[in-house]
Amino acid sequence: MIVKPATAWIGTNADTLFINNCAVVVLALTTNVDIYETPVPGLLVVQGALDAFTTDLAATADGGRSATVKKINSRLLLANYMRQLASYVTVACKGFPLQKTTRTPVGFLPAPQGLIIKQGPLSGMIVAKVNPVFGASTYNWTCTPNTPGGAVLTGQGTAAGFTFSGLTPGVTYTVEVNAVGAAGPSNWSSPVSLIVN
Repeated sequence: MIVKPATAWIGTNADTLFINNCAVVVLALTTNVDIYETPVPGLLVVQGALDAFTTDLAATADGGRSATVKKINSRLLLANYMRQLASYVTVACKGFPLQKTTRTPVGFLPAPQGLIIKQGPLSGMIVAKVNPVFGASTYNWTCTPNTPGGAVLTGQGTAAGFTFSGLTPGVTYTVEVNAVGAAGPSNWSSPVSLIVN
């Protein structure tokens, strides 16, 4: 028995959940090439659109109409690719194989994407956010000052965001995050730096 892939989420998900679900689709097709041999569009094209949308979404954090328009357009392109992949799965592969609903541990998670850091509401604070990673139980955070011998601050939580406080104004800090799943921690995100007020 087969089932057609659901597509309603493509138009209804919030941006961060949309990114996460698109990444799950790409990962599922990439790791099952014996079933999905020639996806249309190609997965490199889809991954490029996913990366572009993630970058464009992060650029809207500082506001600006042009950044918002660019983000909207890149989401529309990625949504179109997701619908094409759903059609490919439905037509070329006759849908998804129906499997028993057994829960298995999620493998190694991808490194978190879309890390954004900004000044906190008080002096000496940094607020960090990242796109949620599907299957993550916790996130590990590091905040490293660029001063010689400066202590690395760490934090852990279940949310895809963290606030560092007690930082030294005028010092540049670099933040990184990884996601922890059933198989252990992911690779670290790309680092992002900021001079603290």
